[in-house]
Amino acid sequence: MTSILIVEDEALIASDLQMRLEDMGYRVVGVAATGKEALKLIAEKRPDLVLMDIVLRGEMDGVDVARRVKELRVPVVFLTAYSDPETIGRARRAGAYGYLLKPYDDRTLRVTVETALKRYRADIRDLLKVPKERKTGAVPGVLVVEDEAIVAADLSHKLEEAGFRVVGVEDTGEGAVSAAAELQPDVVIMDVYLRGEMDGIEAAEVIQGEYGIPVIYLTAYSDDSTLSRILETEPYGYLLKPFSTEQLRAEIEVVLQTIRDMEDYSRRMHEVIVTKAEEMKIEKTGVFFVSSVILGLAAYGFITRSMTWLMYTLFIPVVYSLLHLSFSYRKPEKPVSDSMPMVSVIVPANNEENTIERCVETLSSLDYHVNGRRNYEIIVVNDGSTDRTGEILEELVKRYRHLKVVTRRAPFAFNGKGYALNDGVALADGDIIAVFDADARVEPDFLRNIVPYLDGDDVAGAQSRVRMYNADENLLTRMQDLEFAIFGNVIMRSKMNMDVPAFLGGNGQLVKRRVVEEIGGWDGYAVTEDLNLSVKLMLRGYHVRYSPEAEVFQEAVSEWPAFFRQRTRWLTGNLETLFVYLAPMIDAPIGLHRKLDAIFYLFSMIFIGFVMLGYIVFILNLAGFGFRMEAPFIIGLISTVAFFPLTMSGIRMDGYSIPRTILLSIEYWAYCLYLIPLFVAAAVHMLRRRERRWAKTVHRGEG
Repeated sequence: MTSILIVEDEALIASDLQMRLEDMGYRVVGVAATGKEALKLIAEKRPDLVLMDIVLRGEMDGVDVARRVKELRVPVVFLTAYSDPETIGRARRAGAYGYLLKPYDDRTLRVTVETALKRYRADIRDLLKVPKERKTGAVPGVLVVEDEAIVAADLSHKLEEAGFRVVGVEDTGEGAVSAAAELQPDVVIMDVYLRGEMDGIEAAEVIQGEYGIPVIYLTAYSDDSTLSRILETEPYGYLLKPFSTEQLRAEIEVVLQTIRDMEDYSRRMHEVIVTKAEEMKIEKTGVFFVSSVILGLAAYGFITRSMTWLMYTLFIPVVYSLLHLSFSYRKPEKPVSDSMPMVSVIVPANNEENTIERCVETLSSLDYHVNGRRNYEIIVVNDGSTDRTGEILEELVKRYRHLKVVTRRAPFAFNGKGYALNDGVALADGDIIAVFDADARVEPDFLRNIVPYLDGDDVAGAQSRVRMYNADENLLTRMQDLEFAIFGNVIMRSKMNMDVPAFLGGNGQLVKRRVVEEIGGWDGYAVTEDLNLSVKLMLRGYHVRYSPEAEVFQEAVSEWPAFFRQRTRWLTGNLETLFVYLAPMIDAPIGLHRKLDAIFYLFSMIFIGFVMLGYIVFILNLAGFGFRMEAPFIIGLISTVAFFPLTMSGIRMDGYSIPRTILLSIEYWAYCLYLIPLFVAAAVHMLRRRERRWAKTVHRGEG
């Protein structure tokens, strides 16, 4: 059953409209009286259609709401008693699918609703088709098709009075098709019943199908049979006789703007698809080249029994890692700021019934208030969940007034975490966007600790420290906690002391909203949207800081198959970012030390793979296989032992005793050997894949 949301600030009118719609067989999912309430309900309920009054109580009117939800792709039909050019112009620019002038009768209401729904579904179906190029003049041209001469003359007069250009008048379907092909009008006003063998509906099918010219029907009939035939042609509009000049102007302008909006959106999507296809070719070429080099060098080493090349290969990244180690011993200075900007917390959630309630509860306990009032909101993006996530969120919305829910449904659902985040931003009121995963847990002082790190015009974001709340579950979960500890205590701390940007993670990151909008939002196609965003910020010269005082706890993966799938995705995202953005990073107009550090980070996963290969060679030598290592002693020593100072320092900074640190470092070394098969799995995956998909980690919510 078709779902409709009513937005009307006059209670009697809203009640009457709801009763009329339900009598027609529609399901009214809610009634909103203010723009703010409408925005929340549209995102949460995701109705098939919104009937919205333009003039509403409060700071936000209907046009403002329509603009905010435009990227959510929810069709809107405006209701209004105003038909002046200014009101119509604002409504037109908001991208409505219809315009109902008050007062309207039931047949006009029904026709408008059905036409808008049919047109919207057709637009969504054709979303990825490349639109035809249109030659639109300063004044839109209209072809009039009407077999009553007096009516045609009156219609032409009304069109010219409304500011349109009448390019021709036809009285038969055959004539309409010929004139449309020759004159290429911007829109055709077509009567349903015409002289000749071809009626208006048959002519419209040809004109829209072959020439891509929108048709607005003109008729005195709204019976089920006529309406059914008309809807089959997916019309752009439907004018019932008699109509006023204002109705005519509104209908045409809204139709033309809707077409322009959909064509612009289709072009943008097509450009993105073409760009991503090219990027995937670059990625495959890069993976093939790197894999060939590694395999070639490994084969050479095994055949010649010489691994001298590996010692030299490891030396430069190892020295740079030791540089990071030396800079990590000084604790970065914590910034102090009294500024407390509004924060919008966004949580993408797909099938998170095990964790979403605890996540919302812990985020709701944040102590971030200004003058006694909560200065943050929580937005959960329910991204096509098929479990109980939606039901749980319905209950949570009743408990927490600061909680908003964005519901994503097919065909837009679960097509990338970046897209889910962008939908959340569309509903956000904050100047700062905080991103958490659905398994996140934080202390109340989280925002107070991390927000000061955003001070500065050149600062775009800040990343918190990530820890595992189930670290003690088994060896695998403990190693993941150590991994993030080493990364935070050594790599991220040293970046702050070296004045180079840190990298954003998928959990516990904050970014300034204006910067996100400046770069066009998150990349929905990126496998690791956090790394992708970090690199884009660096290319523009922005700084990202690390806040060790702010900690976010997440669920470590406790089983090896799921862990390996997660890390394959992470490595895939790292490699795709490396190959796509390496050349732009080299050419970027940023400081040399920042550029070199970013390039080193992008290569770091490949370097770590070489480190693990080096340790395999070391073990084989101990077993008597006998590889020659002919580089100078100092190079061999540094390349061999550098892993342990970094590891031990990162672990020791978390307060472990020296014996315990040594034992954990050995365990962590053995754990890291998984990187060898991981590189093989990620390389094969990247060479075989045809499209990018969001492969999320399943959360159990235990611990």
